[in-house]
Amino acid sequence: MRVALDVSSAIDPRPSGVARYIHGLVEGLATRDDLDLTLLCRSSRWRRGDPREVFPPALLPHAPLVRWYDWRALRGFDLVHAPDLRLPRRPASPLVVTVHDLSALDREDHATARFVEKKRAHLARVATHASRVITHTKVVRLDLAERAGLPLDQVDCVPLWPALPRSERSELAPADRSGLLLVGGPSPRKGSDRITEFLSRYDRAVAPSTNTEKREAVAWCGSASDAEARQFFAALPEETRTRIEWLGHVEDNELDRRLSSARAFVQLSGTEGFGIPLLESAVRRCPVIVYRSETAEEVLPRSGAFWIGGADEETELAAFADREERERRVECAARHADTLTHEHTIDRTVSVYRDAISRARASVSVG
Repeated sequence: MRVALDVSSAIDPRPSGVARYIHGLVEGLATRDDLDLTLLCRSSRWRRGDPREVFPPALLPHAPLVRWYDWRALRGFDLVHAPDLRLPRRPASPLVVTVHDLSALDREDHATARFVEKKRAHLARVATHASRVITHTKVVRLDLAERAGLPLDQVDCVPLWPALPRSERSELAPADRSGLLLVGGPSPRKGSDRITEFLSRYDRAVAPSTNTEKREAVAWCGSASDAEARQFFAALPEETRTRIEWLGHVEDNELDRRLSSARAFVQLSGTEGFGIPLLESAVRRCPVIVYRSETAEEVLPRSGAFWIGGADEETELAAFADREERERRVECAARHADTLTHEHTIDRTVSVYRDAISRARASVSVG
């Protein structure tokens, strides 16, 4: 099976969640004996960085990297996979597209009308041209059916996996952990403007249980530029700003170290389609404090995290302050995350490929 994978969105000095997803696909698909994998990089993205530094031939000897121009028809492949909403202008058939979430349609207050219109146009092209669509959660799958008009039998839910390498690092015991960790570029779209109120409620709930008035330090990493981060943090109250350390992009080993020693991982966004940071926290036995949303509640069991943003937030933070309850929820999340493997995601993805090709051939035969 000859498969072309568009890796253009992974060519970025500050990798996003989409880039991490693409890297995982490349690493997994390149090892399959039943696939002949080719990596496509659009010419426009090639000018912004050298893809050969991101995907060096020595590491992927069986997955050639090809520079391509979007206006050209893609030929010589059984299937093309667009791992985000960037479809070729001349779509191939069959075509598999990954849609990570529909958050851009929900946050018109933090996006220009043109941006939202562009996303809607991309989704319309997906509905027209995609043979199969991959999502990571059932929530997004249903959203695609209801809001983009995609038939449910055209959309496959392929769960993500904890993307950090399973190293031999030892996690610190709960009593030895300190600090809060946030992942993702700070912006209103990510719910980052909730940070001041959250920290205030966290301090009130947790400080009494630790018998200290010292405020928990906050480490924040993500793909935003330093200029974007400075602009966001400058608007925060000084008492919030001074306790935050902006790390920018961090490599996997540093993220691994942080998750292994933080008192909690905090996710303030209520519209995330990605579950990778939640699962990586669970694997590293790092307690998760997460804004309540349907996607987050699907990625982690309800009894495996501490939920904020709802009427029960005070109760949830009080439960976090209880050491035994914290350990119980951590173990619950870890057991669940351990069932989600890279191999399973790749197997399910290849299954979608085969189904897309089979349907395309059946359609040609009928025609």
